[in-house]
Amino acid sequence: MKLLILAHRVPYPPNKGEKIRTFNQLVYLSRQGHELTVATPLETPEDEGNAKALAEQFPVIVLTAPIGLNRALRMLRGLFQGQALSISNFRTRVLQSMIVSQIQSQTPDAVLCTSSAMAEYLFASPLMPLLRQQGTRLVMDFMDLDSLKWEQYAARKSWPLSWVYAREARLLNRYEARIYRDFDAALFVSGDEKALIGDTDVQHLDKVQVVANGVDMKLFHPGPDDGLADTTASYNGAPELLFTGVMDYFPNEDAVLWFVAEVWPIVRKRFADARFTIAGMNPSQKIRALSELPGIEITGFVDDMLPYYQRANIFVASFQLARGIQNKVLQALACGLPVVTSKPGVEGISCTPGEHLLVAEQPQEFADAIEKLVSNADLYQRISQAGLELVAEQFSWDSKNARLEEILIGGIANPVNSASLNKSAGESGSINDSLPGAAR
Repeated sequence: MKLLILAHRVPYPPNKGEKIRTFNQLVYLSRQGHELTVATPLETPEDEGNAKALAEQFPVIVLTAPIGLNRALRMLRGLFQGQALSISNFRTRVLQSMIVSQIQSQTPDAVLCTSSAMAEYLFASPLMPLLRQQGTRLVMDFMDLDSLKWEQYAARKSWPLSWVYAREARLLNRYEARIYRDFDAALFVSGDEKALIGDTDVQHLDKVQVVANGVDMKLFHPGPDDGLADTTASYNGAPELLFTGVMDYFPNEDAVLWFVAEVWPIVRKRFADARFTIAGMNPSQKIRALSELPGIEITGFVDDMLPYYQRANIFVASFQLARGIQNKVLQALACGLPVVTSKPGVEGISCTPGEHLLVAEQPQEFADAIEKLVSNADLYQRISQAGLELVAEQFSWDSKNARLEEILIGGIANPVNSASLNKSAGESGSINDSLPGAAR
């Protein structure tokens, strides 16, 4: 099968949530013998080298073009054009032309978009009628419900960002509805996201499918000393806490700032030698400032996250807002690391709180959960083992991507009304973490 994948970011190296997902999709689909072409805009100077490395690793054609204007100008262009700003952020006419040429020379059997921003490359293409006439399946991998995410951001920010984010949420909601109508399938990472769609668009709910994230247990696994008695010995029985992620991405930054302000003082009062490592690229100024507090380490970018998972003895995921499955939680569980998380941290993970991980909401609950794990070796070992078994049984990438392959081939039959598609082909809109203060 010939597959055209429109990726909003170069899916290599797999060091961010959406890149991890798309990268593992490519690994699986190429292994199944499909002919793959990836078209992706270049945002940074490093992206060109990353795209070349991707093409060298897999039998895949990679089409790239620099986005061009700096982000502020792209945002301004979208504002004046009445578009969702994400479309302006990821659109480039050069890449559009390359995609059209690729479709003309080799009409794909299916097109997979990795965010709603990339749908515009199809909606703006003069070849859309050809794709529909030849039965090309159009599949949108939303991953998360972005319109709701921007709505949540708007509620947490002050003007003018609150106005910008509210505008983005409104336009994306409209654009998402168009995709539900015009695409053959829409994918989300969890049933929670699908349930939210049912509240607003029951008509197209049969097109909405759940394809969850997985975790590579060859890359993420317990270390040689994975029990509480061993891992805490060198820390005098004090907790070694960890959070990982891109640290200028607002939900990650917000989770850490809340934890340090509300929970960390209680933990340090109980355990004077407690340590908290915040590992991940692009720490914001607010995150960097936390390194001045006792017991807190800010790493910035690291080549390999595994040693940090294996050095820690408790993972904390104190999200106040989040969408979809958290890869970091799956990775921690795969490393045998007990997780203390808020409810948003377990979205899309079929687990039992108190058995596979601990769920807390209030600061005191977080501190108490951490203390229970430190003081009760049996509880620690039980949570650690149950979480590890959960990931091994339910979150292999192969099982998730086998479902994706079924959908691309035609595992769900929902023919699209091409006349309706052509009639609406001039509309605009889009997604992603491309707005000021929201880099992922």
